[in-house]
Amino acid sequence: MSQEVLGRIEKAGIIPVAVIENPAKAIKLGITFLDAGLDVIEVTMRTERAIEAVQILNEELPAILVGAGTVFSLSVAKEAVAKGAQFIVSPHIDEEIVAYCMDNDVVCIPGAFTPTEVHSAIKAASRNGQGSSITDAPMAIKIFPASTGGPSHIKALKAVFPEVRFVPLGGVNADNLADYLNAGAWAVGGTWVCERKLIETDNFAEISRLVQEALHIIAETRKGGPPIISR
Repeated sequence: MSQEVLGRIEKAGIIPVAVIENPAKAIKLGITFLDAGLDVIEVTMRTERAIEAVQILNEELPAILVGAGTVFSLSVAKEAVAKGAQFIVSPHIDEEIVAYCMDNDVVCIPGAFTPTEVHSAIKAASRNGQGSSITDAPMAIKIFPASTGGPSHIKALKAVFPEVRFVPLGGVNADNLADYLNAGAWAVGGTWVCERKLIETDNFAEISRLVQEALHIIAETRKGGPPIISR
């Protein structure tokens, strides 16, 4: 199951990060993503009803791959998985969360920035004895905040850790998306395609435009052509 999840995230190339205050908006947001050609969503655990949004998306829109983000504790990770989350994203490395995900075949995306932190995440993933390579583990590593080091930081990390799936988040947008992909990003975290204010004001048309624009840039970059951004 985890390999299928990893495959879907890699194919998408972007994990949209959504802050959902009102779970009633979750379905509309999910449908907007699907109609725009994207079948992945990360619901951050920063709001009181975020878990409810995960459950609603899982039950009502089975076509979309739902993950939980900003997960700081093992208890929240377990609750999110119980409600249907298929990947867990954290801004840090929590060995308990990593071990739980590895033991239960749940994709884990812990946050790191330095080579030491990346190595620590790899060690945490390998402690359950699943395979000798990080590619065998249901893990990607979020580089946060990406804007601090930029694409050159991803390129440098990729040179040292060529097998790691890096997901830069924080400061990534349509203007530099191609640069991050060319630097070696496996996928990116996309806060800009569904900013909180766009969800709260029901501006799903703009969200759709931003998602389609991002997917176009990803497709063109992967083909080796210059992305054409229309604003």
